[in-house]
Amino acid sequence: MGHVNHANTVDVPIAKVWEYMSTVQNLPKWMFGMSEITPTGEQTRGEGARFQSRMKVGARVDSVIEITRWVEGSEIDTSSVSGFDNQTRWRLSEVDPTTTKINVEIDYKFPGGLAGRAIAKLVEPAVGIAVSASDKKLNEILRAL
Repeated sequence: MGHVNHANTVDVPIAKVWEYMSTVQNLPKWMFGMSEITPTGEQTRGEGARFQSRMKVGARVDSVIEITRWVEGSEIDTSSVSGFDNQTRWRLSEVDPTTTKINVEIDYKFPGGLAGRAIAKLVEPAVGIAVSASDKKLNEILRAL
């Protein structure tokens, strides 16, 4: 199982960061490799909302993800319900009135067997690059809001 823990501070008030990041449809604009995220039902916010996602990070990975925890203004947790096995936790905290700390934890697991090992060899080296590129793009967008 892979694990990523990344933190970043951006000079943008927490309310603006939350407004942008909690709109799931914004993900393809800043998340490296995310090409698609589509609601699977009417609900697009809060616990229970589900999305079909497609990413290409070394290899193409598809998942249906569900929001499993939603703390208005500060936290979103997701878990895959099918496809590529992954869980994420996004936490925002106010450093001061104009600065926000963004912390993300990502856990992922590749399928077993030869196919799983082949996917892991493609994806693992790209994870660090993807996180750094996503961080940079998100900061650019947030500062421009």
